[in-house]
Amino acid sequence: MARKTDTFEDDGRTIADMGDVRRPSLLLPRRDHESRREPEIPEPSRDFSEELQSTEERMMVMLGALKAALSLGIVYVVVFGLAIAFMLWLWT
Repeated sequence: MARKTDTFEDDGRTIADMGDVRRPSLLLPRRDHESRREPEIPEPSRDFSEELQSTEERMMVMLGALKAALSLGIVYVVVFGLAIAFMLWLWT
């Protein structure tokens, strides 16, 4: 039987810096405010509010979003209603 030899060599590269990671306390959780960083929010590539010039265009966009949300909500209500009706029919 051939012996398996360990040929691992550390090349010194860092994949992820784990210097800021702290071990959590199980008994008393600490809030370490210094190590928390604010998330970086990327700047939008373009501003859509400048493209919609008139109030009529803005109103049409808002109504379109409202119509999409309401139609999705109606689909959920109908599907859940049919599921409840089927379960009542099955168990009674």
